[in-house]
Order: sequence, then C-alpha cells, then structure tokens
Amino acid sequence: MSISLNLAITKKVKPPRALYPGFSLGHPMGRSHDKDIQLQVLREALGLLEMDLEPGEVVIKSY
Repeated sequence: MSISLNLAITKKVKPPRALYPGFSLGHPMGRSHDKDIQLQVLREALGLLEMDLEPGEVVIKSY
C-alpha cells in the first residue's frame, strides 16, 4: 500500500495498492497539525486493503 505524491511515477511503478491524495511533495498526509485530514487520508489508505484493485490502479482523492 502506497500514499503517492507523484502520480506519473506511481503509474509506472504499479504498486499493488496506491492512494494519490494530491498533496505537494513532502506532505503525503496534508498540512501539519491538520489531524482531521491526516486521519481521513490514513483511513482511506488503509481502506485500500479491502478493495479489489488491479496492480497499478491508483485511487485518486481530493481533500
């Protein structure tokens, strides 16, 4: 399971499960001290473990 910051690279690497939250480099979980968003990202990333995804398929979210 991966939380990606670069969609193009993630699509080339094809991890079994990947979440692309759309945040900038260095901030995979969002802004510092924004616990609500960070928890949401973490829960959605862990939720990928229950999804039947093809290798290389990336779940794209916007926060």
